[in-house]
Amino acid sequence: MQTAAQAWLVWELTDSAWMLGVVGALRMVPTLVLSLPAGAVADRFAKRNILLVTQTVAMLQALALAALVYSGLIHVWHVMVLATLLGIVQSFDMPSRHAMVIEVSSREDVLNAVSLNSSAFNAGRIVGPAVAGMLISARGTADCFLINGISYIATIIALWGIAPRRPTVLASGRMLTQIRDGLVWVKGQPVARGLLAMIGVTSLFAMTYATLLPVFAEKVFGMSSAGYGFLLSSYAAGALTSAVLLTAFGHIRPPGKLVTLGSYWFPFSLAGLALAPSYGMGVVALFLTGVGLMLFNAVSNTMLQTLSPDELRGRVMSMRTLLFAGMMPAGSLQMGALGQWLGPRAAVGIGAAVCLLAAVAACVLLPQLRRSSDEQSHISEA
Repeated sequence: MQTAAQAWLVWELTDSAWMLGVVGALRMVPTLVLSLPAGAVADRFAKRNILLVTQTVAMLQALALAALVYSGLIHVWHVMVLATLLGIVQSFDMPSRHAMVIEVSSREDVLNAVSLNSSAFNAGRIVGPAVAGMLISARGTADCFLINGISYIATIIALWGIAPRRPTVLASGRMLTQIRDGLVWVKGQPVARGLLAMIGVTSLFAMTYATLLPVFAEKVFGMSSAGYGFLLSSYAAGALTSAVLLTAFGHIRPPGKLVTLGSYWFPFSLAGLALAPSYGMGVVALFLTGVGLMLFNAVSNTMLQTLSPDELRGRVMSMRTLLFAGMMPAGSLQMGALGQWLGPRAAVGIGAAVCLLAAVAACVLLPQLRRSSDEQSHISEA
Protein backbone atom coordinates (compact mmCIF):
# COMPACT_ATOMS: atom_id res chain seq x y z
CA MET A 1 0.00 0.00 0.00
CA GLN A 2 2.78 2.42 0.89
CA THR A 3 4.67 1.79 -2.34
CA ALA A 4 1.57 2.52 -4.41
CA ALA A 5 0.53 5.53 -2.34
CA GLN A 6 4.01 7.03 -2.25
CA ALA A 7 4.38 6.92 -6.03
CA TRP A 8 0.93 8.45 -6.50
CA LEU A 9 1.68 11.15 -3.90
CA VAL A 10 4.89 12.11 -5.72
CA TRP A 11 2.99 12.21 -9.02
CA GLU A 12 0.35 14.50 -7.46
CA LEU A 13 2.96 16.79 -5.91
CA THR A 14 5.20 17.12 -8.97
CA ASP A 15 3.45 15.79 -12.13
CA SER A 16 6.92 14.60 -13.17
CA ALA A 17 8.09 11.18 -14.36
CA TRP A 18 11.63 12.31 -13.52
CA MET A 19 10.69 12.91 -9.86
CA LEU A 20 9.09 9.47 -9.70
CA GLY A 21 12.47 8.12 -10.73
CA VAL A 22 14.35 10.32 -8.23
CA VAL A 23 12.23 9.24 -5.25
CA GLY A 24 12.43 5.61 -6.33
CA ALA A 25 16.21 5.97 -6.54
CA LEU A 26 16.54 7.60 -3.11
CA ARG A 27 14.86 4.62 -1.49
CA MET A 28 17.53 2.36 -2.94
CA VAL A 29 20.68 4.55 -2.83
CA PRO A 30 21.64 3.50 0.75
CA THR A 31 21.80 -0.09 -0.45
CA LEU A 32 24.78 0.77 -2.66
CA VAL A 33 26.78 1.93 0.37
CA LEU A 34 25.44 -0.26 3.17
CA SER A 35 24.62 -3.69 1.70
CA LEU A 36 28.06 -5.27 2.12
CA PRO A 37 28.57 -4.01 5.71
CA ALA A 38 24.99 -5.08 6.46
CA GLY A 39 25.83 -8.60 5.28
CA ALA A 40 28.75 -8.73 7.70
CA VAL A 41 26.44 -7.50 10.47
CA ALA A 42 23.96 -10.26 9.58
CA ASP A 43 26.71 -12.85 10.06
CA ARG A 44 27.88 -11.31 13.36
CA PHE A 45 24.58 -10.89 15.26
CA ALA A 46 21.34 -12.79 15.75
CA LYS A 47 19.27 -12.08 12.66
CA ARG A 48 15.98 -11.91 14.56
CA ASN A 49 17.30 -9.06 16.72
CA ILE A 50 18.42 -7.14 13.64
CA LEU A 51 14.95 -7.55 12.12
CA LEU A 52 13.23 -6.34 15.30
CA VAL A 53 15.20 -3.09 15.04
CA THR A 54 14.67 -2.60 11.30
CA GLN A 55 10.94 -3.30 11.43
CA THR A 56 10.45 -0.88 14.33
CA VAL A 57 12.22 1.94 12.49
CA ALA A 58 10.23 1.19 9.31
CA MET A 59 7.01 1.46 11.33
CA LEU A 60 8.01 4.90 12.64
CA GLN A 61 8.87 6.03 9.10
CA ALA A 62 5.42 5.06 7.80
CA LEU A 63 3.63 6.76 10.69
CA ALA A 64 5.65 9.95 10.14
CA LEU A 65 4.65 10.00 6.47
CA ALA A 66 1.00 9.54 7.44
CA ALA A 67 1.18 12.40 9.95
CA LEU A 68 2.68 14.78 7.37
CA VAL A 69 -0.03 14.01 4.81
CA TYR A 70 -2.86 14.25 7.36
CA SER A 71 -1.55 17.63 8.55
CA GLY A 72 -1.29 19.01 5.03
CA LEU A 73 2.37 19.88 5.57
CA ILE A 74 3.71 17.32 3.11
CA HIS A 75 6.23 18.42 0.49
CA VAL A 76 8.14 16.29 -1.95
CA TRP A 77 11.35 16.75 0.04
CA HIS A 78 9.66 15.09 3.03
CA VAL A 79 8.94 12.06 0.85
CA MET A 80 12.53 12.07 -0.37
CA VAL A 81 13.99 12.11 3.17
CA LEU A 82 11.67 9.38 4.45
CA ALA A 83 12.27 7.25 1.36
CA THR A 84 16.02 7.50 2.05
CA LEU A 85 15.47 6.46 5.68
CA LEU A 86 13.48 3.44 4.55
CA GLY A 87 16.32 2.59 2.19
CA ILE A 88 18.78 2.58 5.09
CA VAL A 89 16.47 0.29 7.05
CA GLN A 90 16.04 -2.10 4.13
CA SER A 91 19.80 -2.27 3.55
CA PHE A 92 20.12 -4.04 6.90
CA ASP A 93 16.76 -5.81 6.79
CA MET A 94 17.05 -7.67 3.50
CA PRO A 95 20.30 -9.65 4.01
CA SER A 96 19.26 -10.74 7.51
CA ARG A 97 15.74 -11.67 6.43
CA HIS A 98 16.83 -13.73 3.43
CA ALA A 99 19.69 -15.43 5.29
CA MET A 100 17.33 -16.29 8.16
CA VAL A 101 15.03 -18.35 5.91
CA ILE A 102 17.30 -21.39 5.91
CA GLU A 103 17.78 -21.10 9.70
CA VAL A 104 14.07 -21.41 10.44
CA SER A 105 13.47 -24.14 7.85
CA SER A 106 16.23 -26.45 6.60
CA ARG A 107 18.60 -26.77 3.66
CA GLU A 108 16.34 -29.42 2.11
CA ASP A 109 13.24 -27.23 2.41
CA VAL A 110 14.76 -23.92 1.34
CA LEU A 111 13.06 -23.76 -2.09
CA ASN A 112 9.67 -24.27 -0.43
CA ALA A 113 10.53 -21.76 2.30
CA VAL A 114 11.63 -19.09 -0.20
CA SER A 115 8.53 -19.73 -2.32
CA LEU A 116 6.18 -19.57 0.68
CA ASN A 117 7.86 -16.34 1.80
CA SER A 118 7.34 -14.95 -1.69
CA SER A 119 3.71 -16.15 -1.65
CA ALA A 120 2.99 -14.19 1.53
CA PHE A 121 4.79 -11.13 0.22
CA ASN A 122 2.98 -11.15 -3.12
CA ALA A 123 -0.41 -11.86 -1.58
CA GLY A 124 0.07 -8.53 0.17
CA ARG A 125 1.11 -6.97 -3.12
CA ILE A 126 -2.16 -8.12 -4.71
CA VAL A 127 -4.45 -6.77 -2.01
CA GLY A 128 -2.37 -3.73 -1.00
CA PRO A 129 -2.17 -1.78 -4.28
CA ALA A 130 -5.80 -2.51 -5.15
CA VAL A 131 -7.00 -1.28 -1.75
CA ALA A 132 -4.56 1.64 -1.96
CA GLY A 133 -6.01 2.68 -5.30
CA MET A 134 -9.54 2.71 -3.91
CA LEU A 135 -8.47 4.50 -0.71
CA ILE A 136 -6.58 7.13 -2.68
CA SER A 137 -9.67 7.76 -4.82
CA ALA A 138 -11.93 8.03 -1.77
CA ARG A 139 -9.76 9.62 0.91
CA GLY A 140 -6.25 10.37 -0.38
CA THR A 141 -2.92 8.75 0.38
CA ALA A 142 -2.66 9.31 4.16
CA ASP A 143 -4.77 6.30 5.15
CA CYS A 144 -2.46 4.00 3.18
CA PHE A 145 0.57 5.18 5.15
CA LEU A 146 -1.27 4.89 8.47
CA ILE A 147 -2.47 1.34 7.79
CA ASN A 148 1.03 0.34 6.75
CA GLY A 149 2.49 1.77 9.95
CA ILE A 150 -0.02 -0.08 12.14
CA SER A 151 0.60 -3.35 10.29
CA TYR A 152 4.20 -3.45 11.54
CA ILE A 153 2.87 -4.27 15.02
CA ALA A 154 1.85 -7.71 13.77
CA THR A 155 5.26 -8.17 12.12
CA ILE A 156 7.11 -7.32 15.33
CA ILE A 157 4.93 -9.68 17.39
CA ALA A 158 5.57 -12.47 14.85
CA LEU A 159 9.34 -11.92 15.03
CA TRP A 160 9.29 -12.35 18.81
CA GLY A 161 7.78 -15.79 18.28
CA ILE A 162 10.42 -17.03 15.83
CA ALA A 163 13.23 -19.32 17.01
CA PRO A 164 15.83 -20.87 14.65
CA ARG A 165 15.62 -24.65 14.27
CA ARG A 166 19.37 -24.97 14.66
CA PRO A 167 22.12 -22.86 16.29
CA THR A 168 23.03 -19.74 14.39
CA VAL A 169 26.62 -19.67 13.12
CA LEU A 170 28.03 -16.25 14.05
CA ALA A 171 31.15 -14.87 12.40
CA SER A 172 33.87 -12.88 14.15
CA GLY A 173 36.83 -10.75 13.13
CA ARG A 174 37.31 -7.42 11.39
CA MET A 175 34.39 -6.30 9.26
CA LEU A 176 36.52 -5.45 6.22
CA THR A 177 38.11 -8.88 6.39
CA GLN A 178 34.69 -10.48 6.58
CA ILE A 179 33.47 -8.54 3.56
CA ARG A 180 36.59 -9.55 1.61
CA ASP A 181 36.10 -13.22 2.54
CA GLY A 182 32.59 -13.12 1.11
CA LEU A 183 33.77 -11.50 -2.13
CA VAL A 184 36.59 -14.03 -2.50
CA TRP A 185 34.16 -16.93 -2.07
CA VAL A 186 31.82 -15.57 -4.78
CA LYS A 187 34.79 -14.95 -7.10
CA GLY A 188 35.63 -18.66 -6.95
CA GLN A 189 32.05 -19.79 -7.67
CA PRO A 190 31.10 -19.39 -11.37
CA VAL A 191 27.42 -20.26 -10.83
CA ALA A 192 27.08 -17.79 -7.94
CA ARG A 193 28.86 -15.10 -9.99
CA GLY A 194 26.58 -15.70 -12.96
CA LEU A 195 23.41 -15.60 -10.85
CA LEU A 196 24.48 -12.35 -9.18
CA ALA A 197 25.31 -10.76 -12.54
CA MET A 198 21.88 -11.69 -13.92
CA ILE A 199 20.20 -10.32 -10.80
CA GLY A 200 22.02 -7.02 -11.29
CA VAL A 201 20.92 -6.66 -14.92
CA THR A 202 17.35 -7.59 -14.04
CA SER A 203 17.20 -5.02 -11.25
CA LEU A 204 18.72 -2.28 -13.38
CA PHE A 205 16.54 -2.71 -16.45
CA ALA A 206 13.43 -4.73 -15.52
CA MET A 207 12.42 -4.32 -11.88
CA THR A 208 12.20 -0.53 -12.20
CA TYR A 209 9.32 -0.69 -14.70
CA ALA A 210 6.99 0.12 -11.75
CA THR A 211 8.48 3.64 -11.66
CA LEU A 212 6.43 4.48 -14.74
CA LEU A 213 3.18 2.70 -13.85
CA PRO A 214 1.47 5.94 -12.71
CA VAL A 215 2.28 7.35 -16.17
CA PHE A 216 1.01 4.19 -17.89
CA ALA A 217 -2.19 4.33 -15.85
CA GLU A 218 -3.02 7.98 -16.47
CA LYS A 219 -1.34 8.99 -19.72
CA VAL A 220 -1.23 5.74 -21.73
CA PHE A 221 -4.39 3.93 -20.61
CA GLY A 222 -6.45 6.89 -19.34
CA MET A 223 -7.18 5.31 -15.95
CA SER A 224 -7.55 6.73 -12.44
CA SER A 225 -5.62 5.84 -9.29
CA ALA A 226 -7.80 2.74 -8.92
CA GLY A 227 -6.64 1.55 -12.34
CA TYR A 228 -3.05 2.19 -11.28
CA GLY A 229 -3.59 0.06 -8.18
CA PHE A 230 -4.90 -2.84 -10.25
CA LEU A 231 -1.89 -2.64 -12.56
CA LEU A 232 0.35 -3.17 -9.53
CA SER A 233 -1.91 -5.95 -8.26
CA SER A 234 -1.84 -7.80 -11.58
CA TYR A 235 1.96 -8.09 -11.38
CA ALA A 236 1.67 -9.32 -7.79
CA ALA A 237 -1.00 -11.85 -8.79
CA GLY A 238 1.37 -13.28 -11.38
CA ALA A 239 4.21 -13.41 -8.86
CA LEU A 240 1.96 -15.12 -6.31
CA THR A 241 0.83 -17.68 -8.88
CA SER A 242 4.45 -18.43 -9.73
CA ALA A 243 5.43 -18.70 -6.05
CA VAL A 244 2.59 -21.12 -5.27
CA LEU A 245 3.48 -23.31 -8.25
CA LEU A 246 7.13 -23.30 -7.19
CA THR A 247 6.14 -24.35 -3.66
CA ALA A 248 4.13 -27.29 -4.99
CA PHE A 249 6.10 -28.36 -8.05
CA GLY A 250 9.46 -26.55 -8.01
CA HIS A 251 11.38 -29.70 -7.04
CA ILE A 252 10.29 -31.48 -10.24
CA ARG A 253 12.60 -29.49 -12.51
CA PRO A 254 16.28 -28.61 -11.85
CA PRO A 255 16.62 -25.05 -10.49
CA GLY A 256 19.10 -23.98 -13.18
CA LYS A 257 16.58 -24.76 -15.91
CA LEU A 258 13.88 -22.87 -13.98
CA VAL A 259 16.15 -19.84 -13.64
CA THR A 260 16.87 -19.94 -17.37
CA LEU A 261 13.16 -20.17 -18.18
CA GLY A 262 12.41 -17.21 -15.92
CA SER A 263 15.21 -15.15 -17.46
CA TYR A 264 13.54 -15.45 -20.88
CA TRP A 265 9.94 -15.29 -19.70
CA PHE A 266 9.97 -11.92 -17.95
CA PRO A 267 11.57 -9.79 -20.71
CA PHE A 268 9.11 -11.13 -23.28
CA SER A 269 6.22 -10.34 -20.92
CA LEU A 270 7.62 -6.89 -20.11
CA ALA A 271 7.82 -6.18 -23.83
CA GLY A 272 4.11 -7.05 -23.90
CA LEU A 273 3.44 -4.16 -21.49
CA ALA A 274 5.40 -1.78 -23.71
CA LEU A 275 3.31 -2.85 -26.73
CA ALA A 276 -0.06 -3.31 -24.98
CA PRO A 277 -2.81 -1.65 -27.07
CA SER A 278 -5.29 -1.47 -24.18
CA TYR A 279 -5.53 -1.41 -20.40
CA GLY A 280 -6.73 -5.02 -20.31
CA MET A 281 -3.74 -6.22 -22.31
CA GLY A 282 -1.47 -4.23 -20.02
CA VAL A 283 -2.94 -6.04 -17.00
CA VAL A 284 -2.33 -9.43 -18.69
CA ALA A 285 1.25 -8.47 -19.61
CA LEU A 286 2.00 -7.43 -16.03
CA PHE A 287 0.53 -10.69 -14.71
CA LEU A 288 2.87 -12.67 -16.98
CA THR A 289 5.79 -10.41 -16.03
CA GLY A 290 5.11 -11.26 -12.38
CA VAL A 291 5.19 -14.98 -13.18
CA GLY A 292 8.55 -14.72 -14.96
CA LEU A 293 10.27 -12.41 -12.49
CA MET A 294 9.20 -14.49 -9.51
CA LEU A 295 10.38 -17.65 -11.23
CA PHE A 296 13.80 -16.11 -11.76
CA ASN A 297 14.10 -14.32 -8.40
CA ALA A 298 12.87 -17.12 -6.13
CA VAL A 299 14.94 -19.87 -7.73
CA SER A 300 18.12 -17.75 -7.96
CA ASN A 301 17.63 -16.86 -4.27
CA THR A 302 17.30 -20.56 -3.42
CA MET A 303 20.41 -21.52 -5.38
CA LEU A 304 22.51 -18.80 -3.72
CA GLN A 305 21.35 -19.88 -0.25
CA THR A 306 22.08 -23.56 -0.82
CA LEU A 307 25.44 -22.88 -2.48
CA SER A 308 26.75 -20.60 0.28
CA PRO A 309 28.25 -21.95 3.53
CA ASP A 310 26.44 -21.10 6.78
CA GLU A 311 29.10 -18.70 8.05
CA LEU A 312 29.06 -16.69 4.79
CA ARG A 313 25.36 -16.72 3.95
CA GLY A 314 24.61 -13.23 5.27
CA ARG A 315 27.42 -11.78 3.17
CA VAL A 316 26.38 -13.69 0.04
CA MET A 317 22.80 -12.53 0.48
CA SER A 318 24.06 -8.98 1.02
CA MET A 319 25.66 -9.16 -2.44
CA ARG A 320 22.28 -10.23 -3.78
CA THR A 321 20.72 -7.28 -1.95
CA LEU A 322 23.36 -4.93 -3.38
CA LEU A 323 22.60 -6.04 -6.91
CA PHE A 324 18.86 -6.62 -6.46
CA ALA A 325 18.08 -3.35 -4.63
CA GLY A 326 21.30 -1.40 -5.14
CA MET A 327 20.94 -1.29 -8.92
CA MET A 328 17.44 0.14 -8.62
CA PRO A 329 18.49 3.77 -7.98
CA ALA A 330 20.26 3.87 -11.34
CA GLY A 331 17.40 1.85 -12.82
CA SER A 332 14.76 4.23 -11.48
CA LEU A 333 16.69 7.24 -12.73
CA GLN A 334 17.23 5.81 -16.21
CA MET A 335 13.63 4.63 -16.41
CA GLY A 336 12.34 8.03 -15.29
CA ALA A 337 14.65 9.87 -17.69
CA LEU A 338 13.80 7.65 -20.67
CA GLY A 339 10.12 7.88 -19.75
CA GLN A 340 10.34 11.68 -19.78
CA TRP A 341 12.40 11.77 -23.00
CA LEU A 342 11.06 8.91 -25.12
CA GLY A 343 7.80 8.06 -23.37
CA PRO A 344 6.90 5.17 -21.04
CA ARG A 345 6.42 2.55 -23.77
CA ALA A 346 9.90 3.06 -25.23
CA ALA A 347 11.53 3.12 -21.77
CA VAL A 348 10.01 -0.21 -20.74
CA GLY A 349 10.68 -1.74 -24.16
CA ILE A 350 14.38 -0.86 -23.99
CA GLY A 351 14.64 -2.46 -20.56
CA ALA A 352 12.97 -5.64 -21.82
CA ALA A 353 15.35 -5.84 -24.79
CA VAL A 354 18.45 -5.48 -22.59
CA CYS A 355 17.25 -8.21 -20.21
CA LEU A 356 16.57 -10.54 -23.11
CA LEU A 357 20.09 -10.00 -24.44
CA ALA A 358 21.47 -10.75 -20.96
CA ALA A 359 19.52 -14.01 -20.82
CA VAL A 360 20.98 -15.08 -24.17
CA ALA A 361 24.50 -14.14 -23.00
CA ALA A 362 24.07 -16.21 -19.82
CA CYS A 363 23.04 -19.27 -21.82
CA VAL A 364 26.08 -18.95 -24.10
CA LEU A 365 28.72 -17.95 -21.54
CA LEU A 366 27.56 -19.94 -18.50
CA PRO A 367 26.45 -23.43 -19.60
CA GLN A 368 27.53 -24.81 -16.18
CA LEU A 369 24.54 -23.01 -14.65
CA ARG A 370 22.23 -25.58 -16.22
CA ARG A 371 24.64 -28.50 -15.68
CA SER A 372 25.04 -27.78 -11.96
CA SER A 373 21.28 -27.56 -11.54
CA ASP A 374 20.79 -31.33 -11.37
CA GLU A 375 22.77 -31.46 -8.14
CA GLN A 376 20.95 -28.42 -6.82
CA SER A 377 17.55 -29.98 -7.50
CA HIS A 378 18.34 -32.79 -5.08
CA ILE A 379 19.48 -30.33 -2.44
CA SER A 380 16.37 -28.17 -2.79
CA GLU A 381 13.84 -30.99 -3.12
CA ALA A 382 11.02 -30.80 -0.57
